[in-house]
Amino acid sequence: MRTITTLHLEHTRQLFFGERERRESIRSSLSTPVAAISFAVFALSTLSAAVDASRWRDGITLAILALGSAAVLALFSSAYQVVKSEWLFVYHEPPRLTDIVDLGTETAEAEEERLRGVLAASYAVAYEQYLQGNAISSRCRTWALRLILASLLLQAVAFALLPFHQTGS
Repeated sequence: MRTITTLHLEHTRQLFFGERERRESIRSSLSTPVAAISFAVFALSTLSAAVDASRWRDGITLAILALGSAAVLALFSSAYQVVKSEWLFVYHEPPRLTDIVDLGTETAEAEEERLRGVLAASYAVAYEQYLQGNAISSRCRTWALRLILASLLLQAVAFALLPFHQTGS
């Protein structure tokens, strides 16, 4: 069996803390799509108040209704991605010191070597779990942003058509 050195322990510990910090960064950046969703909901309410749905047979009105519906679908999909991103965050910590300290009859050197090995392995496992969880959550956050942008673009086109709808074209 290979001896786990202090360098091994420090390396795995730094990897773990780096991924834990990345998790918190991803988590805090979720506020951007959430704020954009609330803005888009307000814009959709303005659009829905301006459209006369009773004229749905008119091509312009039908286009606005279709664009608005697609924008709502993109909004719900974006919100789902935000929830999925938050839901998939991993919370894994190395064991507490009291859980790994053995009050056996080992020598101080053997005990230190065993603790170094347990801690390095714990940090390595936690790092791998954070790395995988962060990759998935980051991907979900990116999709949430893409979907909210799609919703806003659909709404922009619908608003651009609104003057033609109001003139009765």
